[in-house]
Amino acid sequence: MVAKAGRLNADPSVPMKLLLYGPPGVGKTSIADMVAAELSGCPLAIEEFNGKLVTVEVVKQWMSCLSTGSLFGVYSVKLINELDRCTRDAQDLLLSYLDRLPPGRAVIGTSNLQLDLLTERFQTRFQSIKLGAPTTEEIADLLRRHWPVDEATALRIAVGSGGCVRAALADLESWLDVGGC
Repeated sequence: MVAKAGRLNADPSVPMKLLLYGPPGVGKTSIADMVAAELSGCPLAIEEFNGKLVTVEVVKQWMSCLSTGSLFGVYSVKLINELDRCTRDAQDLLLSYLDRLPPGRAVIGTSNLQLDLLTERFQTRFQSIKLGAPTTEEIADLLRRHWPVDEATALRIAVGSGGCVRAALADLESWLDVGGC
C-alpha cells in the first residue's frame, strides 16, 4: 500500500480521482481520510458524503460550484464512502462531474465491491488501489502494539476477525470491557 500511495498524483495543477476498494473493515475509509487531510491541508476543505446520499440533485449542485475552489486548502476534496451505493442516475452524472473536475479538486471514493464489479466507465475515471485484508499476524501485531493484550489473546482475536480490522477492534473492546479475561 505504501508503494502505491507513493505513486499518487498529488500535483494541485491536476485534479485527483482516487478509488480505494476492497473487503469491509480493511481501513479504506481511514486511508481515504488520511489522503484527504494530506491533500487539503485543512479539514474545512473536505466534504464527506455517504454514497447512498449522493443523488442526482447533489451532483448537480457540485457541478454548479465547479468554478469555485477552496479557500481553506490546496485541494478541495469530496470524500465519498461507499461510492458504489450511489444511484445509477447519480453515477452517470458523477462521471460528467469527474470529466469536468478542474485542477485543485479531488474526489476520493471507497467501495467494498471488487473493481471489476463497478462499471468500466467508473474504472477509467479513477486511480484505483485495492486494499487487501491484513494477515492474522498483522492484526495481532496491531493489537499488541496499541493495547495491553498478550500475544495469545491478540492472536485469538485476530483469527476470529477473519481479516477485518473493524471486527478485531470490536472484539478487543469487548475483551477489555470484561477485564481482559
